[in-house]
Amino acid sequence: MQTEWLQSRKETLGVADKAIAAAIGRDRTIVTKLINGTMPFDFKYLDGFASALQMGKIDVLYRFGVLDEPGNQNDPAPASPPPLSEDEVDIQQWDIAYGMGGGTYLDLPVTGETHRFSRSWLRQFTHAPPERIFLATGTGDSMMPTILDADIVIVDTSQTEVRLADKIWAAAYGQTGIIKRLRPMPDGSVKILSDNPNVPPETAYDGELNVVGRVVAIVRKT
Repeated sequence: MQTEWLQSRKETLGVADKAIAAAIGRDRTIVTKLINGTMPFDFKYLDGFASALQMGKIDVLYRFGVLDEPGNQNDPAPASPPPLSEDEVDIQQWDIAYGMGGGTYLDLPVTGETHRFSRSWLRQFTHAPPERIFLATGTGDSMMPTILDADIVIVDTSQTEVRLADKIWAAAYGQTGIIKRLRPMPDGSVKILSDNPNVPPETAYDGELNVVGRVVAIVRKT
């Protein structure tokens, strides 16, 4: 991605990250991560960046590394997914490797990948609005046999207060994301537990753990 070019474009136009954030409808920390290349570019931001940076859409995709060649403004736009039915919703996937910054669900780094679900099916697990629901892919064997490597978990980010012990939560611990059972302790710390008995527990103290949301369902590939 041409980070320097994008930074220069912002300065030339006098456009601040806050203005771009308003154009794409997200937090300005998302803009910073996208331009710095620490978050994959998502097509839903295409119109906003094109408008804010006064660029053609094809050029935006090229500058963000989605296209290998700049092409021209007459190139066809990338194919769009089929329209949603009334009972369908697209849910974004959180890139768990990046953890979470800023302390709000708006700062979740996403992969750009979405999965389509039935609204009525999702209501079996959560009544949170779709924009507060994310997917994450389990990695490793620390939560086996409950969560297997490559299982997809559904995370409700409207639930962030750990009140019930030993529920499964998605959180940022240090610089990476985790999916673990959390147990609040009387001294204010939180015990981080794995279902795999071979993985020892850890303890997070004040400020070390940032809860993303509660895992409300596990989707297993067959």
